[in-house]
Amino acid sequence: MTSNNGIIMNLDNQYLIDVNEKILKRHEKIKKVKVYVETTKNIDRVIPKVNSVGNSGNREEDLIEKAACIMAVIPWVQAFFDGNRRTGIIAASKFLHDNGYELEIDPDNENLELRDMLSEIKKQSQTLNQSIMKQLSFYISKRIRPL
Repeated sequence: MTSNNGIIMNLDNQYLIDVNEKILKRHEKIKKVKVYVETTKNIDRVIPKVNSVGNSGNREEDLIEKAACIMAVIPWVQAFFDGNRRTGIIAASKFLHDNGYELEIDPDNENLELRDMLSEIKKQSQTLNQSIMKQLSFYISKRIRPL
């Protein structure tokens, strides 16, 4: 699906489920712990929320806003039993890649700033914290590069 400003949205619930399962299976193998690959009813809230943002007409700003929303909404709504933050990061990276950008996050770095923002988002039960969403958008804007 492509929007009027050329943004490609190839994410759907099945993609998110597949990513979550891969993340958790990898975690299980590395950490030698039992994981539970399971969605919650809240997964149906992710894509509509993402589609509701990033409609200004400025393609790069809209991409950043949608990527931040993808990254934040998954842990905020707790779409999965486990692995929500990691799933959000990977899904946002895929979204940006589909639209001609890469998200440069150093895998060797623990990215505590990003993890802290996503943890704070997760604590908000009623609404997405707009201050943190702005920080998250800024974080992404400083780390995307054209492919």
